[in-house]
Amino acid sequence: MKKRILVSCLALVFLMTVIVGCSSSSTPGSSTGGGSNVPSSGPVNLDLGTMKMGSAWYSYGSVLSELIVKELPQGSKINIIPESGAAANPTLVSRGRFPVALGYNQACNWAYNGQFIYEKPLENLRGLVGYLDTYYYAAVVSKSFGVTDLAEVKEKKLPIRISTVPVGGMGEVVTRLVLEYYGITYDDIISWGGKVEHNDFATIVDMFKDGQTDFFLQNITQGHASVTELALSTDVIFIQFPEEMIDSFVEKYGFSKEILPANSFNGQTEDIVSMGLTTNIFTNTDMPDDVAYAITKAIVENPDELHKAHVALERFTPEGACDPVGVGLPLHPGAEKYYREAGLLK
Repeated sequence: MKKRILVSCLALVFLMTVIVGCSSSSTPGSSTGGGSNVPSSGPVNLDLGTMKMGSAWYSYGSVLSELIVKELPQGSKINIIPESGAAANPTLVSRGRFPVALGYNQACNWAYNGQFIYEKPLENLRGLVGYLDTYYYAAVVSKSFGVTDLAEVKEKKLPIRISTVPVGGMGEVVTRLVLEYYGITYDDIISWGGKVEHNDFATIVDMFKDGQTDFFLQNITQGHASVTELALSTDVIFIQFPEEMIDSFVEKYGFSKEILPANSFNGQTEDIVSMGLTTNIFTNTDMPDDVAYAITKAIVENPDELHKAHVALERFTPEGACDPVGVGLPLHPGAEKYYREAGLLK
């Protein structure tokens, strides 16, 4: 009888050991696994989704990675991923391709709610920091093309040559929306003898220099490297879209009305009223609370470093970092905890 009791006790101990072992099997320091309450007791290896080299976001990645790694456990590493962009990043973060990324408040909100370019809601997305900057949609046309009004392009079926970033990038998405406003499709342009090409920033600049393209629209910051080069090396005109078009984009698509100050770029001698949005940094519900807390703290407590890193980041303030409009998503619990402790969120 005693032997049976002893065997039963040993079996119970073994069973409890297995259960406890399984419940604590998450990897310490994991940046994406284990749920939002898993503590990070070791180094963290984070991929930070940005955009192509030459973009403002890629530049942001350098300063953000330097600030964030200081708040993470010793030995942690931030890898800047120069691919994808604002339209794709929400999907990639939702799927776990990146644990954290830069995005647009507007695109993230579309993604969370499953609107416009997103077929279904990506409800596991969570915000960390918003209102990092101000982006403006700016369009340029080569002076040699001779026409600055897309309504005239439509009326005369002119063979315009359009360049955009790759399909799915927000610059490409909004290019289609702008053309749609004028009743123009890519197929129309091709049927008129024009062309539509999707390239990276460097290639688009070279195409303007070589006289191979006429029109480019992109969401840009002040000081945007590629547009600065384009304006300095090529005769282009910055287009002012009709105010009624801008108002309709604000109402229909959730843009804000912004003013690109005069002389932001060579040859842009007047203020340009445009559609705007702002950059945020976001994650998903799998990120551990303490990692989200550390990322948020690193950014919010170093505004001077951000301001020095890029002229567009001068917009950032700690007080605006958790503004719901600028974040565009529900806050991650770790970020919310930081904001409450810092007195920035009531």
